[in-house]
Amino acid sequence: MSGTRNPAAAAPKRISRPSGRGSKPARKTGYDAAAFEVVESKLAIPSLRAGLVRRTGLVNRLRASPDARVFTIAAPAGYGKTTLLAQWAHADSRPFAWVSLDSRDDDPVAFLTYVAAALNTVHPIDPAVFRAVAAGSDSIWSTALPRLGAALASMPEPIVLVLDDVHELKHRDCVDALEPLAKHLTGGSQLVLCGHADPGVPLARIRADRRLVEVGEAELALTDNEARSLLESVGLKVTAADAGELNRRTEGWVAGLHLAALFMEETEESEPISSFSGGDRFVVDYLRAEHLSRLKTIDVEFAMRTAVLDRMSGPLCDAVLGQSDSAERLRALEEANFFVVGLDHHREWYRYHHLFRDMLRSELERLEPELVATLNSRAAAWCEEHGSPGAAVEYAAAAGDFDELARLVSTHSLPFFRSGRVVTVERWFRWFDKPGLLEKYPAVAALGAWVHALRGRPDEAERFAFAVERSDYDGPMPDGSSSVHAWVLMLRAFLCARGVAEMRADAERALEELHPGSFWLPSAQLFLGVGFLLEGDVERAEEILAQTAEGAVGSGAIYVGVVAHSELALLALGRGDLGKAQTELARANDFLEDQPIEEYLPATIQQAAGARLALESGRSATARQMLLRAMRMRGNLSRAVPWFAVQTMLELARSHLSLSDVEGCRTLLREADDVIRRRPDLGNLREQIGELRSRLANAVGIDHGWASTLTAAELRLLPFLTTHLSFREIAERLFVSRNTVKSQAISVYRKLDASSRSEAIERAVQLGLVDTPVSPEGVFTP
Repeated sequence: MSGTRNPAAAAPKRISRPSGRGSKPARKTGYDAAAFEVVESKLAIPSLRAGLVRRTGLVNRLRASPDARVFTIAAPAGYGKTTLLAQWAHADSRPFAWVSLDSRDDDPVAFLTYVAAALNTVHPIDPAVFRAVAAGSDSIWSTALPRLGAALASMPEPIVLVLDDVHELKHRDCVDALEPLAKHLTGGSQLVLCGHADPGVPLARIRADRRLVEVGEAELALTDNEARSLLESVGLKVTAADAGELNRRTEGWVAGLHLAALFMEETEESEPISSFSGGDRFVVDYLRAEHLSRLKTIDVEFAMRTAVLDRMSGPLCDAVLGQSDSAERLRALEEANFFVVGLDHHREWYRYHHLFRDMLRSELERLEPELVATLNSRAAAWCEEHGSPGAAVEYAAAAGDFDELARLVSTHSLPFFRSGRVVTVERWFRWFDKPGLLEKYPAVAALGAWVHALRGRPDEAERFAFAVERSDYDGPMPDGSSSVHAWVLMLRAFLCARGVAEMRADAERALEELHPGSFWLPSAQLFLGVGFLLEGDVERAEEILAQTAEGAVGSGAIYVGVVAHSELALLALGRGDLGKAQTELARANDFLEDQPIEEYLPATIQQAAGARLALESGRSATARQMLLRAMRMRGNLSRAVPWFAVQTMLELARSHLSLSDVEGCRTLLREADDVIRRRPDLGNLREQIGELRSRLANAVGIDHGWASTLTAAELRLLPFLTTHLSFREIAERLFVSRNTVKSQAISVYRKLDASSRSEAIERAVQLGLVDTPVSPEGVFTP
């Protein structure tokens, strides 16, 4: 039910997917199946430049722990963690799957997509894994992690999965996903979590089994021999005693020893070793007062001004600084060991050492504060132009330019949402969820209402929609429409808060006011057709829905096409035309077949229509499968989009009743009633429900024992029961009380004919409500 696709252009050195649609696109494989462009350099094992101190002893210790399942490498910046892991990768015979994480990966879909992409560098991954991962946080436990875990378990040889800079993961689902990944490693495979601090993963059981190796500052500190090797690698001639003294003063800190070498090269002190002292404060003061002061002004400016970038390339730096020699400067800085880290084997992408970047940004803010916003704005423009919209949004936010930020969010939120990166999009919307901002930027508010509605969050959807209604914005909208009023009409029709008659009228007016090229046009036309349908004008509705379905093919309005074809199939079923219904559902399926997301709310009506067709064709088993799949998606049906929720529940209820599943039908009708109580004017849907309830009163039920009576709330809970999370932790994620979770869990056990949490999970897997849990040992009864 979203608008046209708006994919970003491919950026250099990104693993790209083919764009565009043919009549029957080829099935995607490997990276092509990912929901968004994968940045290749993030999967590259860092190269080892000449002159690095060899951490042979520590590497041998890591290699000599074959029984370990998880390694944690935790220490502040400057301890050589990444270099150590790169040396291990080059010394180990096993393949390494590597992910260099950054703040934009703090989204379950982005994070797990990169894990899947890293595994794909070792052995081809089933495209279904990428599709399951893209389905978003709603199905991370029921689908994404089980399938990704299965991919890990099916690796044909032992591997090492490295997650570098794991401290960038802060979202609860990202952190909670680490333990299941560890538990699904095959024998001989290992997971490495490397970052500035302990990742906060509950690894007590792995630690108790002596399958956890923890490496911290003490282990990463250089030995005296390693310290002497490092100093000599940069051209200093020191005695063993002097090297030992410097190592003592720096406490084995790699970055501190590099700075000591610079100090000794540049100082005029008669006793340089005794004059040197370590510590973070010294490092910052020394870098500022001594090292930067000895560089040419042009080099200092380059370093400070490019420090706004978390990743650098020559063209990006050129755009930010307005010059043309950045690639050469970056290579020179790397070769001079100027705290520049190469990120790929092409010498194209780099980053500054974290500590050094922090100091440079501090200097920039102190000396040239007026430039910070300008540099970030230029970075945002370059990233958008070169197919990195996520980075563009982050740089625009850093620039504090809300006008540009709103434009970027308005442009890219729907494509990101359709790729499954819901957590990222919701974080963008939160930046604007402040008094006055939503009203000032109605396009952001409208898209936020749209996303919240499709996520089954009616309160948030209504609040964002109210901001659009109140906005006094006077200017063109991102789709080319001349005023915000056209978008107000679109939202009113979508949310149907004023009833079906107003829904149809709002859709008609929206079609008149929207720009001829607006990406909202297919959706407005769909709402117009649905409005006629629910008012009882079937002939007019079918004509408009057919036009909508046809137009969706050319416009790329994927989910509009799915819903329109599904509605046409239901109309065909109503008059007994099974052939027409089958054709329409096949066309709906064509829209979904090549999409990155496997489970998405608008597809529930396709499943409902498919179940009805299967029953009419005598295929009860197929109908059950479709009803089960619809159950996995049903949790987000709500009063946010009342006409869609009630119609879908009604069609599902019809199929349950046809299977003599009286209780399943009754459960669905109760949930439909809950919506109608809040949104009573839904046209002929109320009458249809009344007719079905009359049939239900005279029906004889059969206990199928397949959990059809699970409520939407219980379906939302079910995936969490497959995890290691306690009831308290689940309650925090669902924003309910622990007692509510406990009561719902007991109800789930009863309906699944189970006596415990583990037995309920086993039953749910058998029924197909969730995929196989990530590990039997990850399940427990609180």
